[in-house]
Amino acid sequence: MKYIWAAILLIGFSHCANQTSPGGGPQDKKPPELVNSNPKNNQKNFKGKAIELTFDEYVELKNANEEILISPSIGKDLKIAAKKKKVTLTPKENWKENTTYSVNFREAVQDITEKTPTTNLRIAFSTGETIDSLQINGNVFEVFKNEIPEKITVALYSADSFNIFKHQPTYFTKATKTGKFSIQNLKQGEYYIYAFEDRNKNLVVESKSEKFGFLAKPIILPIKDSVIIPLIRVDTRPIKVTSLRPSQKITTLRLNKAVTSIKVTPYDKSNYLIYYGAKQDEVIFLNRSEEQSRDSTLIDLELSDSLNVKRDTSVYLKFNTTKVPAEKFRNSLGKSNYDIVTKKVTSTVQFNKPLKSINFDSIYLQIDSTTFENIKANDLVYDSLHNHLTISKQFETKAENPTLIFGKGAFVSVEKDSSQAKTEGIKLFKADELGSLSIRILSKEAAYIIELINGSREIVATLSNPKEHLFKNLQPDQYSIRITIDKNKNGKWDCGNFYQKEEPERVIQYKTFDGKTSTPIRANWEVGPLEIKF
Repeated sequence: MKYIWAAILLIGFSHCANQTSPGGGPQDKKPPELVNSNPKNNQKNFKGKAIELTFDEYVELKNANEEILISPSIGKDLKIAAKKKKVTLTPKENWKENTTYSVNFREAVQDITEKTPTTNLRIAFSTGETIDSLQINGNVFEVFKNEIPEKITVALYSADSFNIFKHQPTYFTKATKTGKFSIQNLKQGEYYIYAFEDRNKNLVVESKSEKFGFLAKPIILPIKDSVIIPLIRVDTRPIKVTSLRPSQKITTLRLNKAVTSIKVTPYDKSNYLIYYGAKQDEVIFLNRSEEQSRDSTLIDLELSDSLNVKRDTSVYLKFNTTKVPAEKFRNSLGKSNYDIVTKKVTSTVQFNKPLKSINFDSIYLQIDSTTFENIKANDLVYDSLHNHLTISKQFETKAENPTLIFGKGAFVSVEKDSSQAKTEGIKLFKADELGSLSIRILSKEAAYIIELINGSREIVATLSNPKEHLFKNLQPDQYSIRITIDKNKNGKWDCGNFYQKEEPERVIQYKTFDGKTSTPIRANWEVGPLEIKF
């Protein structure tokens, strides 16, 4: 019996021990510390081949090929390994003579338990008698946005023949998550600087898909000032015709990028119409002739892009007997707005095909249950190339919610199909439901553009060179103010041109004294004047 009780007690103690077993202690959040390195930081006359670092604990590597940056570049033939407490870097070729190298490990080295990375780990060494010690510091930011861009590569070059869209840089680094960067251990001299996303990690700017920015003037080292690089997204590739696809009614000219203007010679409107596709990288020729000719017509094209770069080319326009299903006629309404001062409602309509006719009996404003206002021809402006219709109608009413009505068949396309019925309610605000914002400009700039932007990122108003202005009848919302320095005085923002060493025109986001980029406008409020200095 006593043996049975002994067994029971043993089992009981065993369960208690399992339930109260001590943990592994507090988490080790301390990152690995560098104990020794060969070469040592700022060492001269390094004659070895492999770089070896020793840490105070076992380490592993994370995204080493992306995180470890060596400047000047030694290419991609670099063997990186971690074993126990050591990390080694071995290039395929020997280090260049009389050259200063900077190795930034960023967050590549981490401990094997808690994955805590080392921070600010960097060594520099020279294969010669001297070590270069100059540096360039700065920030990157994205034009038209308040967010800090991520994973931006910042690079240098010095030769005039260098092309950021074709060549890889020698010196480069990556900006931090806050947009800051530092390129260190540079020689005294003259450098050009640029920045880009490098999504495909080839160290070449791909303007089709990557943001990039550059400074037109060179940086002469040593320099004390911080460098600021604005980033934009603009396709710099030359315009090319990629295909021409004919059918019975439509021939589609496809391009490698969007264009901003097109001129066709000869252009006979009785035979065909021209309009853009949805993204303006397509030009559509619509056959208006009932006769199907197999003959081709040689036409000359003059195309322009957002960089104002022109491309002249020629194509053979042809409509053949191939039948394709007709695209359904569609239209989309934009937001309708009513200005209580001018007593005018404005609205937009976008079509996927050119219009042949408009049935004005089917377009009207319903003011209330008994009052209607017809839309007339002089209330419309039509852009045939973009298939964009703007309606601007003046009327007075005390009704709260007028409605813009497009009856069935209000619009007829050139292919003779008609539109479906649509309605758009118009919100009318009373004076005490709206607010106002006044501004005062303090600037020596000769030309500039002021834009008022609402919380939906829509441009509410655009002004050229105002000194003072009162924005009236603003709907309650958060508003921001954007300033463009109109250097060439053409009334619009220009994106610059790398080949002509022209930077994008400077864009400034107004910030309040406490650093905020937006200002609230409430009903029956008047804010300002805001003093805007630039």
